This record gives sequence, C-alpha cells and structure tokens, in this order.
Amino acid sequence: MTMNATLIFPCSVPDGDRYAEAARQRGERVVAASSLRYDNSAEKFETWFYLPSVHDPDFPQRLDQAITTYGIARVFCPVLVAYVALNRLVAEGRLSLPIIGEIPIDRHLRQHRKLMDDAALRHGFIQELAGGRSPLSPIEVAAVLRQSMAIFGETDEAKIAAMMAIFADAPSGDIVEIGVLAGRSACVLALMAQRHQTGAVLVVDAWSTAAARQHDTPRDFQAMLDSWAHVVPLESFFESFIVSLLPVAAGTRFNYLALASKDAHRAWSRQRKVETPHFGTVDYAGTISVLHIDGNHDYDHVRADCDLWLPHMVPGGWLILDDYIWFHGDGPRRIGDELLTGWRERVQRAFVCGKALFVRLGG
Repeated sequence: MTMNATLIFPCSVPDGDRYAEAARQRGERVVAASSLRYDNSAEKFETWFYLPSVHDPDFPQRLDQAITTYGIARVFCPVLVAYVALNRLVAEGRLSLPIIGEIPIDRHLRQHRKLMDDAALRHGFIQELAGGRSPLSPIEVAAVLRQSMAIFGETDEAKIAAMMAIFADAPSGDIVEIGVLAGRSACVLALMAQRHQTGAVLVVDAWSTAAARQHDTPRDFQAMLDSWAHVVPLESFFESFIVSLLPVAAGTRFNYLALASKDAHRAWSRQRKVETPHFGTVDYAGTISVLHIDGNHDYDHVRADCDLWLPHMVPGGWLILDDYIWFHGDGPRRIGDELLTGWRERVQRAFVCGKALFVRLGG
C-alpha cells in the first residue's frame, strides 16, 4: 500500500473533524482512530479503527501494525497527552513518522497572544479616534474582537475598532442597523450599546435574496451573486444571525425586524416597540444615536435608506455608511459624497475606515 495517508489520532475531538474536512478539500487521504470502543465521531470518517490508549504497553505495536495496514505517512494529533506520548516515541526511535500540527495548548496560547497584541494595537487606534475618551480597556477590545470576528461577515477589525471608538461620544438614542446578514457588525453594536448605555439596538434585514439583488453593479458581479444565491440563499442567514446574537444580546435592549427598510421604518417610528420570540419586547426612543447603513448598495436603495432614517438622527449622532469604498459599484460613495456636500454645515467630523464612511452630524 502507498504510504501517503494522514492518521488523525485521537479523532474524537473537534480539531480532528476540522483537520479531516480541510484535508478532504486538498485531496489528502486521511484515516482516523481513537481509544474509544464506541466513538460517536467514527461515522464521520471513511476509515476508522481502534487504537489502545497511549499508556497501554501494546500501543506502539498496535500503531506499527496500523501504519502498515493503512499506509500511514504522518500523524495529526490534536490531544495534548497523546501528542506528548507520540513525540516521546519519536525521540526514543520507536516511531519514525512525523507528528504534524502543534500542541493544542500552545496553539491556544499563540492565538490568544495574537488576539491580545491585535487588541493592544486597536485599543491605541480607538483612543486616538476618540481623543482619549473611550473607557474601553485592551481586555474589552479583545473580547469584542473575539466575539464579533467569530461571526461570518466582511466587517474587518479596523472598522470594528472605529465602531467601538465612536461610542465614546455618541449621544443617547437608538442604535439602528440596516443590513445584518449573519450579525457580525450587529454584535459590535449590541456590545457597545450595552457597555456605554447608549440606547436600544434595532437591526433590520429582510433576509431576502430578491431584495438584495444589485442592479447597479457589473454583469459579472450580478451573475456571481445570482449563482451564489442558488447555493446559499440569504434567507438561510437569518437562523445564523439568531444563533450568533442570542448569547450576546438576549435579555438586553436588542431586537430585530425581518422586514424591508421602508416597512421596518414604519413599524419603528410609529410603534416605538418591537417584540420577537427570540429577544422579547424592546421599547425604542424613536431618535437615533448611531445609524449603520449596509443594505442593498444600489444608489436608489442607499438614497432611500438615508432619506428614511437620517431625519431621526440626534445632534452629535454618528452615521456609518458601509462600503463607501467598494469595487463593485458606487452607490454608497455617491450618497456619501452628496451628504458631505449637502450637509456640510452639519458635518462635525468625517473619516473613512475599513471601507466605511463615518460621519458625525451636528444639529
């Protein structure tokens, strides 16, 4: 047998499953083993077999037999104790295969250290943007980055940092987001509204493939979106949004409207209350402190969103216009430039970060 397989041992942990999925995508043959006689993860692998515990005297012999039987060329070991035992066999000359990957605890600490280093940099950036007025600590910045970046989305760390910074001087009022998808930026808004006690958060998205269709973009881009929508329709992101935001926002002043922007505006401005089975009942002020517009990027849609929601902005409130810099169309940029020109007497501050335009509006 050709010696080209990767053994995942033990395979009964999430890291084993993740490695196997990545291996399949790159055409790597894998076999899996664990020391559990009844391993629930066994059905995930085409080839699975039992190996005794690394503490068992027969383990080296049984491993040698498996290497020959299954053509094993390397071992991916995602469990610390087994990793140490296998490397001891290598050091003793009793195992000639490479043990790939890193010790799980080392990987965790490396990832955590990177997160804290990134958070320190972002913290400095936040304080610079906020004029030193942000109460956030580096630990809090790291927590927001970890929570939000674990959610699917295109909002990058630079934009997230800028979003955190503007809450340092955001006035009281509702926090409104148009365009949610899976909820990455909604997570940031929810956490910042809680931290700064700014106001209630309302996120709006129809989660509709038809409503999201772009008409002002190049044909190739439209064709790509159409083909992608058949595989992963936008409707499927609603459940992902709920799963992501429940641990963060349940029990707080946070809710959503699964409606088009125009219909949501009517409900919010008239009723000042939203009730859903997931987040309960939330009362709103009817005035807006922070407005994040990230819906359909066609010029007419961005214009309509601004016309609907901007009149409710309180003095000193912040508008975040996403994709002001965008390679697939110019709707957000045209609207942003019109606002900067037409409302120049009200613009107290404006900057671009993470492709988004941030504008603070006075009275």
